[in-house]
Amino acid sequence: MRTKYKYARIVFAGIMIACIAHVARAQQVDSIVNQAWNIHGQFTFITQYHPAFHAAYSGKNSLSDSSDHESSLTFTLFIGRRLWRNAAVYFSPEVSGGLGFNDARGIAGFTNGDIYRVDNPTPQGYVARLYLIQYIPLGGSSDVQPDEPLQLGGYVPTRCLEVIAGKLSMTDLFDDNPVSHDPRTQFLNWSIMDDGAWDFPADTRGYDAIVSLGYVTPHWTIRMAEALEPTYANGSTLNWNLHRSHSETIECTYTGTWRQHPLFAGIHVYNNFTPAPEYAAVVRAKKLGTDTTMDVIDPSPVSHSKYGVGASMSYTANARVQTFLRAGWNDGHTATWAFTEIDRSISAGGMYQIPLPSRQKYWQRSDRFLQIGCAFVVNGLSAPHREFLEAGGYGFVIGDGKLRYATENIAELYALFPLHQLITLTGDFQWIVHPAYNRDRGPVAVGSIRLHVAF
Repeated sequence: MRTKYKYARIVFAGIMIACIAHVARAQQVDSIVNQAWNIHGQFTFITQYHPAFHAAYSGKNSLSDSSDHESSLTFTLFIGRRLWRNAAVYFSPEVSGGLGFNDARGIAGFTNGDIYRVDNPTPQGYVARLYLIQYIPLGGSSDVQPDEPLQLGGYVPTRCLEVIAGKLSMTDLFDDNPVSHDPRTQFLNWSIMDDGAWDFPADTRGYDAIVSLGYVTPHWTIRMAEALEPTYANGSTLNWNLHRSHSETIECTYTGTWRQHPLFAGIHVYNNFTPAPEYAAVVRAKKLGTDTTMDVIDPSPVSHSKYGVGASMSYTANARVQTFLRAGWNDGHTATWAFTEIDRSISAGGMYQIPLPSRQKYWQRSDRFLQIGCAFVVNGLSAPHREFLEAGGYGFVIGDGKLRYATENIAELYALFPLHQLITLTGDFQWIVHPAYNRDRGPVAVGSIRLHVAF
């Protein structure tokens, strides 16, 4: 009971802080050009429940077949400060707490995208982002970008080089699908909000030390990044020995129109060089009896490459309907090192907005909508990864002790209702067939309620 009351107090405090900050911001001039600084924030509380389900057997990473209920919360500030012309620094302190089901294990496409693989439910504070961004104009005109989180309002060159260096998330820069990327306002599932097969480099909370260079034009952007990898699978510390571990990602995106409606398309390729063990070598060692631990969490003596590709697109069919498609693949020879245990993934879905009556007392704009989203994803494994799990291996996300393989299929439906200009309430339902790729377990139904405050 104390834990529930603690979460209730934190939820209330988060809403109050957001409302106070909104009142202060409302006193500023809306049409700010070349802001010297800005501050935004968000608070998200998610509670999830799944009933009991069929399971022929369970392992140490299996989702519990008994009913379960877990909650999570995050509170983040986004502070921006202009340094000199076309340059700014962004600082983002964050507090997060709570757990996912079974410490975020047992489903490759996990159900709560606002919490990663942290096994401590106590709310903790940390620096999520601290980075510098510099635009180098390449001629042409400038455009005014709005005041938003991690974005100072003001003029930016429409054609430029973009340099970013510091601590942030790779998903801040890459695979940014407009319809499915933000688990605080869109889809919750890991493998729907992102390319599930992209084992993107990050610490256990999803952040990393990154240097990025981008070539930006009004419609096309080409961006490449060098990033660190964790010292061990799902590790909280990063490996600064670049001879042993590093990651490279390149992405090309297009933002424009098709038949006079907004279109987004992007493709990214990557190479992760890490000391992640090879699945085939681990299985072979067990069969020979030379090493029966089947350890793929600790680093191996030799580093290996994992490469992959992902593609994404979205299309706004009209003022109310948006659709998306995303696919990803990696070679699947080495153990998953940072995100989740998916080697092939394809997802599709859409979002529909239903106009609601305006409430001018609480709304400064007339755009008030009930937002409904629906998506489906199919996740799969490489042959070596599958054989590893069939032999009784455990990764850091899945492992039932044995495996009768099938693709992991997930459907998600959500309805987001605006309570206030600052506050939204979402009901979410996920249906998971073959959790952790196992025919002998599931299906699993997961219901969620999400409260989100943004200012």
